[in-house]
Order: sequence, then structure tokens, then C-alpha cells
Amino acid sequence: MTQLINMLMPERRAALFCLTFFLTIALFSCDSGKRDIRAYYFPVDSLATGQVYAYVSEEGATEDRRYWYYQTFKSDSGTFLVGTQYDRFFEVNQVVREKIVETGALARESFLYEPDTATGKSVAIRTVIESANLFPFQVTDSLGVFLYRIKYSPPSEPDATIYLIRNRRYLGDGPEFAFEGKAYPTIRFGIREAIGHSAEGAAEIEGQGEEWYARGLGLVHYRKSFGAEGNIRYTFWLRERFPMEELVRRAQ
Repeated sequence: MTQLINMLMPERRAALFCLTFFLTIALFSCDSGKRDIRAYYFPVDSLATGQVYAYVSEEGATEDRRYWYYQTFKSDSGTFLVGTQYDRFFEVNQVVREKIVETGALARESFLYEPDTATGKSVAIRTVIESANLFPFQVTDSLGVFLYRIKYSPPSEPDATIYLIRNRRYLGDGPEFAFEGKAYPTIRFGIREAIGHSAEGAAEIEGQGEEWYARGLGLVHYRKSFGAEGNIRYTFWLRERFPMEELVRRAQ
């Protein structure tokens, strides 16, 4: 996210389109005619012992990696899925704790990790979740928009506010995804994002892309591009799954 925030500086930002689509918020209701897609989300019931999802990039000359460690926790207050993202250097980038409810996955806590300019070490920044929708379990068509919005103040600029607005739009079935010798059916979501910085006169940078979710696996592919020319791009595919012990071994 730091790279994207830098693009908000006055000398680097481009003309932006109106983001009126962010005003549409789809409610997680269970109306008749809706398709149940919960089987395409992460297999919450089988993640009690935790599992690392290793994603590999296809952008650029150097192979990049992202690791997400997912683990399910159950308590009297419900079922929770905690995701921790590590970069290719095995440094924590973010942590999201989501609650699994009848209608979908809702963010309950979100932490971002950014370097402290004074110490050089990463510090956890708790975000304010303004709209919690991460993944719906019932969908109809591409008209519904599922909104996720957070904001936070970076340690280096305590008076500033950085916000992320992301909406997902269901696009229907996707192509089969081959993984570990098996073909999985997928569904697709269109992604629109905006990242803003209040200290830069409410400057925003827009992004768009797509996500694929495979039945029984969860997120298997995502791509995004940011900026007027789309010059910042991310394209990742699920390459491996393994226990946390293997991630620790690789980090060592």
C-alpha cells in the first residue's frame, strides 16, 4: 500500500474518474433466487489447524510471492477466520480477523503493518472498519455491490487519514482452475478500489481488477491495476498450500 500512497502526491497523481459506484451498498439478504456460493470461500471448517496459501506473481521480470496464513477459531461468540499476510521476505503486511455469519464473511478487526521511520521496524496499525463486507454467501447478478471500507492514521502523519474503499461485484462462473492435479470450478468477482489521503487534499488513486474463487479452496487468483495508465499492476496465482511449519522453515 505504501507504493500506492506515494502516487497520491500532487506531482504524481493523475486525473480521476468519479467514484459514484461506491455509494451502492448491497445488503447480505437471503432473497429467493439467490445463488449460494459459500462453498467457493475458504474451507473454514478444515482450517482449524491453519494453512498457508502461497501466491506467485506473474508481473515483472522477478517472481514475487505473497503468503496468507489462514486459521479458524470457534468460540461462544461465533466462528472466526484469521488471515495473516506475509511478503516475499516473510515480513507481516496485514492481519484480518473476520467473522463467518450466515450471509457471508464480515471483517471484525484489521491491522496494517508499516515501517517506523525512527526505528526501521514494522509497527501494527489498527484500522477503523467502516464497512465490513468481505465475501457474500448469496448473490444474484452483477448489479449487486459488496462494499469494504477502512481508514487509519499512519504513525508518521498522525493528523492525516488514509482510507481504502473496495467493492466487489459478482461476475458469475469463471474457468476451471488446475491445482495439485485436480480441476476446480471457479466464480469471478470484479474489483474496484480507491485509496485516498486526506493530507493531500482528498487525493485518490483508483484501481480495478478481478478475483477468482475456487470451490473448496477459496481465493486462487487476483489481479489489480492502479493509476490512470495502470502502471502499477498485481497478478497473483495460488501455487501451493502447506502448514505454517513449512513457512517457518523457508523463512529460516
